[in-house]
Order: sequence, then structure tokens, then C-alpha cells
Amino acid sequence: MSIIEPITLTVAELAARWQQSEAEILASGLPMYFYFDGLVFEFGDKWHRLHGELQEARNLESQQARQSTVDLDIQRQNLHRRGLLKLTQWEAPLDDDALAALYAEQEHLLQDIKRLQALLKERNEERQRHVRNGLLRAAPRTLRDIAAQGRSGFPNFAFMPASTGADEKISAGAVVALEDGFPAKTSLSAADLVISMHDIRAKEE
Repeated sequence: MSIIEPITLTVAELAARWQQSEAEILASGLPMYFYFDGLVFEFGDKWHRLHGELQEARNLESQQARQSTVDLDIQRQNLHRRGLLKLTQWEAPLDDDALAALYAEQEHLLQDIKRLQALLKERNEERQRHVRNGLLRAAPRTLRDIAAQGRSGFPNFAFMPASTGADEKISAGAVVALEDGFPAKTSLSAADLVISMHDIRAKEE
């Protein structure tokens, strides 16, 4: 009866296989992986990462506030022209050119708001296409912390492992930023790590 070899081994399983301690396995230099279910972005992808839209969101908020002011000014000027409203002492009646300029600003604001809203909607939709449910390679610092302290704070960054997926968005070995993991974990320990059988066999040869 044939036994199908597992794709990965845990640190404890490899320690038993090699008759070593878990500390020795952690210090072996082998690539180690942990499971992650959440959003993964290339480190340099500032636009799609958390708060990457901050400037655009602020611009949208500013433009919407200005649009409300312009809309109200136009409405009040038109009511004043029709004799239906008396302007306050802080308002001056606008001539045709000034009112036309206000209408032009209103149109520009509407177009800019529409553009920013579409841009932010597209960004949000694109973020959801960066979901990863699988293994990521732990960074050396993460492994050092686990070896020294028994655990590491759940990492914000890791490395993308090699993948044969044709639709993979991020190249193997790239530094990636992790967001919105589910379920949320605060730390990693040796029990969360696995080692590829491919790397194990290469070390055993």
C-alpha cells in the first residue's frame, strides 16, 4: 500500500523526522510558511494598500464641500435676481460674468467629484481581487522572533511563495503587505509554521 507524501511538514514533524529540536529546525535556514486568509499587496503598491487613497478621499471631501457652497451661492443669486431673496450684508450681487464663472466652477466640481468617486470605487473593487487564501513565506525576522521568544507578533509583511497559478497577480519572492486577515490573529508560533517537502528533500540529498 503506497503512502502519499505530504506537501508540507510542521516544525514538530520535521524535528521528529530529523531527530532534532524545534529550535534547531527554526535555525536550519529552511524557508518556512504560514497560512494567511486576507488581502495581500505588493509592498510597492501604495495605491491599493491601506490608506493609499487618503489624499484622493480628502480631495473628494473638499470638492464636495465646495460644491455645496457653490450650489447654495448660485441658488441665492438666482432668487435675488428674481426678487425673491434679499442678500445678506456679506453677499454681493453677481453680474452675468461672475455668475457664469460660478456655473463653470460648479460644472468643473461636478466632473471632478464624479472622477474621484469612480477612481475610489475602482480602487475598492480592485482591492477585493487581492484576496489570498494560502501559504506565505515568513520573513527572517519573524523566524528569529519565534526562535528567540517562542512567538512573533503577527507579521505585516511576508514573501510571496512560488506558485503555478496562471492568475497569480504577484511574482514569487516579492515582499507583500498583509491586511484584513481572517480570523484575526495576533501572533505566530512554531506551531503555525510549515516547511515544503521539496525543500526538505533538497536538504536531505
